[in-house]
Amino acid sequence: MRRAKLFPILVIQVSAILSTSCAPQQSNAAPTVDVIGTTAAQLASIMLTQTAAAYTPTPLPPTDTPIPLFTDTPTIEPTPAVTSIPKISGNTACYAGPGSQYGLISNLSDTEEVYVMGIGSVPGWYVIENPIYGSMCWVSASYVTFDPSFDVSTLPTMYPP
Repeated sequence: MRRAKLFPILVIQVSAILSTSCAPQQSNAAPTVDVIGTTAAQLASIMLTQTAAAYTPTPLPPTDTPIPLFTDTPTIEPTPAVTSIPKISGNTACYAGPGSQYGLISNLSDTEEVYVMGIGSVPGWYVIENPIYGSMCWVSASYVTFDPSFDVSTLPTMYPP
């Protein structure tokens, strides 16, 4: 009989142990962090914030102010560097500088029209535009005849290369 009294107590204890062992355990441990999910949520939040804060241009209200029309601005024609068309008297040489010690550029005849670009820094020479090559060259003043009304002092002084 003693067994009959102990059996219900034993059943209650075993059932209590089994029921507590199957119950979910409560723990004070921190939950695991989903790094990828958290990063994706933060990125989405940033993107939504930037999109919402993006600048949207608002058109200006229409005005009755007339738009000015394009008008041509007058252009000032540059004055040519050429100041005189002298006459070459006889056949002469045109040098790269004032004198035969400089290279010969070309020979000029008295039928060619030349443009004087300036007075040479060495007395007795003029700088002209070579009619053959279009470059500047030096010719002796003894072969150049100007119109009497032309003021030679208005020509710029030019130096040899």
